[in-house]
Amino acid sequence: MSKKNTKNIKFYISALGIIAFVVLLIVLLPTAVKTKLNGGEFLSLYNKTANAQIIDVRTPTEFNAGHIDGAINIDFDNSTFKREVSKLDKSKTYFIYCRSGNRSGQAFSIMKTDGIKNIYDLQGGIVSNKDSIILLPSLDIIN
Repeated sequence: MSKKNTKNIKFYISALGIIAFVVLLIVLLPTAVKTKLNGGEFLSLYNKTANAQIIDVRTPTEFNAGHIDGAINIDFDNSTFKREVSKLDKSKTYFIYCRSGNRSGQAFSIMKTDGIKNIYDLQGGIVSNKDSIILLPSLDIIN
């Protein structure tokens, strides 16, 4: 085999390796770092994730009107929000949501700054995902 043919083969093998690497990045990277999820993705991943917690960052009035089953309420608009976030177990995975995605987006940044690494945000909030998110009303116990 001539030196020219050997060079061509090496070039094609290198080019194929680079193309394969780029394709792998395009396919795997978005899912590896995706933190804003639509309703179906949000609930599916929550149900598959051990040691996960859903946090509703809306006001208590909004929460009581209806929330995702199993959610706890930490009111983003309350002055104690950052203090409550600092008490969270940093080893857990958190799924956060609000009405439109605005408050949960801000909460996401605060939680990341506080050292929580595993956080997923419901993209567009419950308004944009009303077809895939079921809200349960709070049950008040009457004596």
